[in-house]
Amino acid sequence: MNERQRDMFLWKWSRSRRPGRTVIAIRGAVIGAVGGLVFAVILLSSMGHGGNRSTAAVLAGLQQGWLMLGLSIPAFAAMGFVSAYRVFSSQEAMYQSLLRAGARVPEQKPVLVVGDRGPAVAVAIAVAVIVAFIVFVWIKLG
Repeated sequence: MNERQRDMFLWKWSRSRRPGRTVIAIRGAVIGAVGGLVFAVILLSSMGHGGNRSTAAVLAGLQQGWLMLGLSIPAFAAMGFVSAYRVFSSQEAMYQSLLRAGARVPEQKPVLVVGDRGPAVAVAIAVAVIVAFIVFVWIKLG
């Protein structure tokens, strides 16, 4: 991490940390719960196409749906909460370490050059490739 990258981290994190660890963790839980809902809906949408439409079959499908929602939403919410809490703690530890080492939070947003953005660009490309493969598999295997 060079000085411009360090200053950018300090500047961004000094603003991002304002809500506090608990609020950020709760936001993570909410995002996780939404992810659990999407997960359950995707799984449930692939169940029961055609076939038996009797009352017993519909009730069994509803039971499976409620079970899927009841399991996936809290599980994903817990993962979101724990992940957000851990990331906040890690970022805060790095922030405090840099401040103890004598770094100061800049008054205004630092300007990064193209070379400073290299790691972020590499991560963005990797994420885009992963998402493209997931979409490809989802479309291909339906």
